[in-house]
Amino acid sequence: MILKDEKFYDLLSPDFDLMVSWEKRLKNEAPFFKKLFEENKVRKILDLACGTGHHSIFFAKSGYEVTGVDLSERMLQVARKNAKGISGVQFLKGGFLDVYPKLKDRFDAVICLGNSLPHLLSKKDLKKTLLNIYNLLNLGGIFILQNRNYDKILKKKIRFMPPNITERDGEKIVFFRILDFLKDKVVFNLVTFRQKEGKWSFQTKSTPLRPILRKEIENLLIGQGFKRQKFYGDYGFSPFKSMTSEDLIVFVRK
Repeated sequence: MILKDEKFYDLLSPDFDLMVSWEKRLKNEAPFFKKLFEENKVRKILDLACGTGHHSIFFAKSGYEVTGVDLSERMLQVARKNAKGISGVQFLKGGFLDVYPKLKDRFDAVICLGNSLPHLLSKKDLKKTLLNIYNLLNLGGIFILQNRNYDKILKKKIRFMPPNITERDGEKIVFFRILDFLKDKVVFNLVTFRQKEGKWSFQTKSTPLRPILRKEIENLLIGQGFKRQKFYGDYGFSPFKSMTSEDLIVFVRK
């Protein structure tokens, strides 16, 4: 069954934090964000498609004022639970298309991580979202985007991602991610295998994505007025290479 992204992440919310080694991920990404935030005098951050809030919480602990926004209320419930007792962070419900002018604040940085923008299924919606982000930034503010490298995925027809294996309450859980290729979209399938008391079961959740190539996002960002584009292939500031980089990480300034 193919689900719209809000419903997909509502259903995924109880397991989402099991799919990511957050401590390892944040440790790896921290120097990247620290450098860019310090160089650009960032104080207020908007975390778009914040999910269960780990980036928002990490930045709040680092002394930034953070607003996390997500379309899934159930993901936000987990985020608020994760953030209990932590100051400097708030979570609000909203989507890419209505975040502006819903938010009255303006930000020094907007981040959109975790391959979130491909959930926009038309170029028109992508353009509107980028304009919303532009309008939410202070003059000189920065936008940081991280997607999977669809230039490579589409060219090489890469369907599978490495499985994530974990345990919870005596239950072994395996997350297996698969792409199906359509004409101008892909379907993201998440198969969850569970082993409890020696018995295996599985469940599949699917949602459509619209792949975003480097050239498209470059042209659209220019069209919305963004400046000083830089494209990285990882959080170590390695230059983006279309056929080898795992990720496409974009840095631009208003």
